[in-house]
Amino acid sequence: MATASKKMQARVFKLGKSTFLKLLLFGILISYFYNLAVFKYSITGSNELRLYDFLGLLILYQFVINLDLLLWFINRKRYLRYLWTFIRWCLFMMIFTFLISYITGRLTWILRTTLFMYHFLTFYFSFVFFLILMRNPKVLRQFVYLQILMAIIATLVVLGQHFGAIAYLWSDIDKKAYAGFLSGILGPNKIVLGMVMMTSLITFIGLFFERSLKINRIFLIAGILFTIIALSLSGSRTSYVGLLVFALYFFVKSTGKFLYMSVVVGIGFLAISAYNSEVFTIIADVFNGRVTDKLSDPSLITQGDVGGLYEDLGAGRKNLSVKYIDYLLTHLYVVPFGSGFNNFILVGNSAHNIYLTLINEVGLVGLYFYVRWLLNYFSIEYRRFKYLGIAMKGLVLSMMVTLLFGEHLYVYRPVFAILGLFLFSTAILITPRYYKKV
Repeated sequence: MATASKKMQARVFKLGKSTFLKLLLFGILISYFYNLAVFKYSITGSNELRLYDFLGLLILYQFVINLDLLLWFINRKRYLRYLWTFIRWCLFMMIFTFLISYITGRLTWILRTTLFMYHFLTFYFSFVFFLILMRNPKVLRQFVYLQILMAIIATLVVLGQHFGAIAYLWSDIDKKAYAGFLSGILGPNKIVLGMVMMTSLITFIGLFFERSLKINRIFLIAGILFTIIALSLSGSRTSYVGLLVFALYFFVKSTGKFLYMSVVVGIGFLAISAYNSEVFTIIADVFNGRVTDKLSDPSLITQGDVGGLYEDLGAGRKNLSVKYIDYLLTHLYVVPFGSGFNNFILVGNSAHNIYLTLINEVGLVGLYFYVRWLLNYFSIEYRRFKYLGIAMKGLVLSMMVTLLFGEHLYVYRPVFAILGLFLFSTAILITPRYYKKV
């Protein structure tokens, strides 16, 4: 038994040295930040394929030819095994989506659901490969530098749009649907820019305090400053809440480091302000337009009136949640097992609340699998790399709270590759635990 395990570990090590796989994963990471269409086609109107749609074929091929090894690897890690269980349940529940789509005459929904599952598998299998390749500290650093670079590029594009140097990059349909909000190359929906930057920011903060990983601190500071700027410009109130949750968690877990990081960020912003203060004027305008001006009564903040704030800032989410609760209560047969993966045809739209959405689609069974996966991150021990642990748990906590207002850790079209980047970041924060002490 021990010999078989050693053989598998040797194969994992060999796979982790694959140059082709590393280059493929570089492309996957870039695709998480670059969501503009690579190819357009028309089935239901205007349809698009993105970079990860093409690279995903190679990821799936690599997974298939290494199937026995990768299944062995998945079964050894609960955070991999639990998510794999959820995905397999979703695969099974696709049967009901296909059946209902056929009965209601919406055959294109079958294609849409298949594409979403393809994205889910692409993100998950890439996650497995990231974990394997990052067992090499040098490779992990390369991925981190690429993430920083892509975050900076994405931020510069958004800034260029606000300064009038870069045009709006999405379709006229998206421009109308999202009021032409400037979000660069990440997606027309504000939450994509917000969540991508929040996830990257938290990852960079965790890495910043782990000197032993030998990641250039100047690059990390640059990444932290740029992601804060982009997050501020995102106008995503859900992402603002997520950052607040993480900040509170970070403050409680390590007050000294939180204050230290606050000083570093403050100095960085003073330097940026001395160079061009207009950036902060734009940020203030975005924030006021998305938060302050939406409040019926500014005293709701000081009063801590969560209900009033949710009513004003929730963009109709409260009504959607009530609609879903009413639907589930009048269709109790849906609750245990759901009506099918990506199947909200009978309700009309998603709940903008992952927990209600999952009950409708994959039932309480699927919701259990999903929540178990997220909660498992809190059980991961960090005897070394304490601040990676804080970043990891703070990131997951932020996601679990904000998922009350969205489905950003799922595979709907408007959220693009947020799930993929989240899994990539957790790979960054988990893998150093396996490094040997030098």
